[in-house]
Amino acid sequence: MTKVVVLEKPFVLKTYSKKELSNLLQISPCVLRAWLKALQPDLGEPIGRLFSVRQVEIIINAYGIPGQIVNEAA
Repeated sequence: MTKVVVLEKPFVLKTYSKKELSNLLQISPCVLRAWLKALQPDLGEPIGRLFSVRQVEIIINAYGIPGQIVNEAA
């Protein structure tokens, strides 16, 4: 069985604010805060209200690419 990953729209790895991340991940800001708290030791604090590209990469590696659909093909 092969897994096929399809993106609804391309994800751009760049700096994001908490609001932008919650919209991209389609979760509430409250859930995002809990997720970020779990990643705090590796993530660190945002710089000037924006998460750096490296911090966004850590978040995406932990919780997946926004808009990703995984279909299992036979």
